[in-house]
Amino acid sequence: MAFDRRSLAQAWEQVRAKDAEDDQLSAGVRTFGDEADQRLAGLAEQLAGGMYLPGVLTELVMVTEDGGQRVLRVPAVRDRVVERALLSVLSPRLDPLLGPASFGFRPGLGVVDAVQALARLRDEGFGWVLRTDLHDCFPSVDLRRVRRLLEVLTSDGDLLGVLDLLLARAARRPGEQTLRPAHGLPQGSSLSPLLANLVLEDFDDRMRHAGFPLVRYADDIAVLASSEREAWEAARVASAAAKEIGMTLGADKTEIMSFDGGFCFLGEDFGPRYPPVVELRIEVPEQRTLYAGIQGSRARIEQGRVVVEHQDAEVLDVPAGHVARIVCSGAVGVSSGLRNWALSGGVELVFCSQRGRYLGQTVSGHLGRVERLRRQLACADDPERHLPLARSIVDIKIRKQAVLLQRLTRREQARELSEAVAAMRGYAAMAPQAMSRAEVMGLEGAAARAYFQAWAAIVPELGFSGRNRRPPLAVVNSALSFGYAVLLSEAVTALAAAGMDSSVGFLHTEQDGRPSLALDLMEEFRPLVVDQVVLELVRRNRLGPQHGHRDEERGGVLLTRAGREALLDGYERRMLTVTRGALPGFAGSLRRHLYRQAQVLAAWVDGVGPGLVGLSWR
Repeated sequence: MAFDRRSLAQAWEQVRAKDAEDDQLSAGVRTFGDEADQRLAGLAEQLAGGMYLPGVLTELVMVTEDGGQRVLRVPAVRDRVVERALLSVLSPRLDPLLGPASFGFRPGLGVVDAVQALARLRDEGFGWVLRTDLHDCFPSVDLRRVRRLLEVLTSDGDLLGVLDLLLARAARRPGEQTLRPAHGLPQGSSLSPLLANLVLEDFDDRMRHAGFPLVRYADDIAVLASSEREAWEAARVASAAAKEIGMTLGADKTEIMSFDGGFCFLGEDFGPRYPPVVELRIEVPEQRTLYAGIQGSRARIEQGRVVVEHQDAEVLDVPAGHVARIVCSGAVGVSSGLRNWALSGGVELVFCSQRGRYLGQTVSGHLGRVERLRRQLACADDPERHLPLARSIVDIKIRKQAVLLQRLTRREQARELSEAVAAMRGYAAMAPQAMSRAEVMGLEGAAARAYFQAWAAIVPELGFSGRNRRPPLAVVNSALSFGYAVLLSEAVTALAAAGMDSSVGFLHTEQDGRPSLALDLMEEFRPLVVDQVVLELVRRNRLGPQHGHRDEERGGVLLTRAGREALLDGYERRMLTVTRGALPGFAGSLRRHLYRQAQVLAAWVDGVGPGLVGLSWR
């Protein structure tokens, strides 16, 4: 609830903390704080009874460093509390819908992330940049567009009613009696950046549709191009895209620049090699996953160390205390001593086929939580319970797949990828009408076909023509299967840690002894982790035809040892990447986010949570 007493109290603490950032509370915040409990109780009562009316905005004119003016319209303290309470509800709903170009005013993202994104695109080969902004951005936002978007995205009438009141506020300068109409979104409101990002997503989408990658921090924009001529074409498209949302480009800040010539973006000087691309936010734990994939090798434990041998030679020797789990693929033996050590120490042993199919794993300890298992079975048997969750799982996955295609859209594949994204969004829009798990899975399958058909335009040199598994017919398919198997094993472990039975799913049905709930859990992590890793390896020439070999006995393509090593290295680095703001109030590695989503599922089964909320792609 956005406006219950607890939510308003949390919002008040945020308002007070924000005001205290300069080590001095304003008079309005001090006054509100003197009787905070009574004021919050009254505010909650007004909001619940439909009697809340926001005050007038205070208009302040600030002189900028370049001698210009910036107009702030600051809400009263009580209205700031209401805005913060609204933001806590809207941000988790709207932030996952924002695309990969948006970096400003998003939880867990900042200037450093935007700078690194631009540097990565430079290193990909883009030499030219359109630097621009949107003229008078916040006051130019069309409030009717904001309202239409919000009405599509939320059906909460009470919430929309309060938003209408906030969007309709007038402004007044100190010492004046005359009210001024406040056009657009007020700079000074905590809601304005989120709502502006929502509107500007249409601008971003128009640029991606034309095949121009971009980095946007609020209304400060850098559009990448391969040549000066292409950069001028980007300027034409950007001008038209701004016009479509009722805005114009800032004439005095629109320039065509090159990395060779150098330019400044977000306070950072860019050149042909500076700033360098660095890996941000990699969480390296003391305990790591050990992958054993040499065919005919054997793993054992000796004097507190895990040893892997092949043909009487040691190929790996690490302290046992540094091993969190062991993944064996193909013909890899495990000694009885290692098995007993793993079971007694809570270390999972995971077994996959050489082709990358998940076979099973050991999970130590007592997993019996009878009451939760009964509730889980009841949810799986009740369409009114599991269908909304199944629809949500598919919607979240399709959104992640669309983001990955958007990240990779370039001029030469713009049409194919844009058509695929449009088709996938169409299937996602049909999900709320699906009346059975079979119908939901049908939409997921249709979206997956469109998604993987678009991959053919991204990796044409590898003979990829679509997703196939048994057997995988190309290196890319073999890498995907192997990565999915490893991810599935982690999903099983995460569910066990959350006290859930991985065999009882809500989207996937029970068949062939597969871990259906683990398949549900991993759906959004397929594009977020495995798919991105595979495509990055291909684009960086770390995964190619040389990393596959024909399976003469059963057909298909198997990864070579070097291919598996490249994939597993990329997978581990991705899972250790730390993200903040992808889930409300949570930060940590993507591996920790997988475990967190398992806990969210457990809470939903227990009836104390709303179900899965997809991660915002960071």
